[in-house]
Formats: sequence, structure tokens, C-alpha cells
Amino acid sequence: MTRKRLQRPGTNKSPLINKFNQVLTRHFLTMSMTAGIFIFFSFESFVNSIYIQPLISSTIFYLTALFAILLFFFLFYLRKGYEIERIHLAWLIYLFFISVVEEFAFRMMLPIILIDTFGMMSAIIFSNLVFACIHYVTLRWSLINCIIVFIGGLGLSRLLISTEDIAILILVHYFFTFLNTPLPPERRRFHNN
Repeated sequence: MTRKRLQRPGTNKSPLINKFNQVLTRHFLTMSMTAGIFIFFSFESFVNSIYIQPLISSTIFYLTALFAILLFFFLFYLRKGYEIERIHLAWLIYLFFISVVEEFAFRMMLPIILIDTFGMMSAIIFSNLVFACIHYVTLRWSLINCIIVFIGGLGLSRLLISTEDIAILILVHYFFTFLNTPLPPERRRFHNN
């Protein structure tokens, strides 16, 4: 069995994640439930957070930025010679929603929940460590990729603190997640052969 770029080698007990529905059930479902739990336990903090105010006050700007990013993605597909199919559109939707879910959960809500107990820096480090560990388990990423995700998460946390704008993080996350994995698993196998 061939080794995938981000994943540890498959075994009989833990095979490679090589289908879109596996990504949805293992990763998206886990992250969505995690975000839902965090928001449920601190709903008032979520609603009143300074981090969502720029999104509310500048919705048109962020929709325009999202449109520009999507246009880039489609041009990327065309430049690479990929035939754009429904699975590509579904993948782009998935990547957007996972960016929203992960940024709300691990850059915003979990640190807000933990900050009073552990302080800001420890809350951010712990949150990003949990974020990286979940990728190790749900997507079977290799340890080095999880370390990179941990460091990238710290960078995104720093960006959130300096901008106080969760929407910027979501768009940055979306853009770089696409560059890292532009194709759904089924199409990656097809194009790698």
C-alpha cells in the first residue's frame, strides 16, 4: 500500500483515510461535535466575543474576500488541468466548513473556556496541542505534520489576538488548507497514478 503525503502508513487495524466519506465521518464530525460542545458550554462568551464583531460589521467585505479565494481555487483547478466535478465542489464546501469549525473551536472557544483557569498562553498552547492530536487520530497524520499543524495553530492564535477577527483566521485557514490538500482523497489517488 502506498504512503499518502500527510498520513502514517496504513495497517490492518488502522487503514489509510482514502475516501471523502471517511474524512467527513472521522474528521468533520469529530471537529463539529467538539466545536458544538465548546460553544454550548460557553454560549454567552461566544455570542459576546469581540472576535466575531468584525464579521458582523463587515459581512460584505468577507463575502467578497471569500469569493476571491474561491475564484483562485477554480483557476488553480483549471491551471492544473483538473476537470471540475461535483466532488471538487463538495470538497471546497467541506474545506470551508472545517475551517470555520476548527477556528471557532480551537482558536476561539477552547482558549476562552480555559483562560481563567490556566492563563492565556497555557490555554492557547493546550488548545493547539489538542488540535494537533485530533489530526493525528482522525486523519492519521504523521507526527511531523501534526507538529507543523501545532506550530501553524500557534501562529493563527497569535493572528487572532493581534487582529481580534475570527473571520480573517477562517479565510487564512481555508486558503492554506486548500493549498495543502486541493483534491478530495479519491481524486488525489486518481491524479497521483
